[in-house]
Amino acid sequence: MTTSRSLPAPAFARRLDRARRLWEWLALATGVLIAVKVVSYLYLAFASYVVERTGSRVTAGVDSPAVQAWFQIEIGWDITVILLGAVLLIVWLRLIWLSVVLAERISPGSVRYAPWVAVAGFLVPVVSLWMPVHAMSDLGNVSAREEGRSTGAVQWHPALIVILALVSFGLDAASLDISGSAPIDMASARTALHLVAAGGVGKLLMLLACDGFLRAIRPGQEIALADLSDRQRIWDRAGGHRADSR
Repeated sequence: MTTSRSLPAPAFARRLDRARRLWEWLALATGVLIAVKVVSYLYLAFASYVVERTGSRVTAGVDSPAVQAWFQIEIGWDITVILLGAVLLIVWLRLIWLSVVLAERISPGSVRYAPWVAVAGFLVPVVSLWMPVHAMSDLGNVSAREEGRSTGAVQWHPALIVILALVSFGLDAASLDISGSAPIDMASARTALHLVAAGGVGKLLMLLACDGFLRAIRPGQEIALADLSDRQRIWDRAGGHRADSR
């Protein structure tokens, strides 16, 4: 039995709520940083085109103080995005873990994977193409049942999250392939910049889809936690009565 599974319902609810709040703040911060990077990629592609056509760096604004200042902090910005993204992934997996544990508590056998298997499914190559979809779909079904909704409706969040992850990171890989080729002309460099910018947009959409999924299952989880708290209070009172009768 996991520690989370053995926690009283109020303590479990607080743990889940803290993880949700942390996710929201990290997703917002990461999204803002990625959005700035997307703008910078598109600007660099535009500046490259202007320089190639006019031969003037002044016209493109490449030598302006603002652009030069950006070049100074760009590496640190990239490192921050990577670190925040890593922490965001950990918090996401934490939320999946807690959500699967909760689903098992309120409806044993309602999910296909144990918590650690569901989490591993997001990280292991190949199986990450379908296991996350199944894991999240199970969570969506459990939440729907708690709300009294039909579980037969198509759940688009899980599949969309996986598709956006594949597309965005695939675009990044394609951009790296172009950038790593030598020699590289300005047209190819612009293509690489457009690809990585598109990958950034894909990541922003993925963050929105992940947040949408968490918000979709939250009402059912809140109902389940309230029900577990009621059961626990009844159990505690019954235990107290038995102790008094002795």
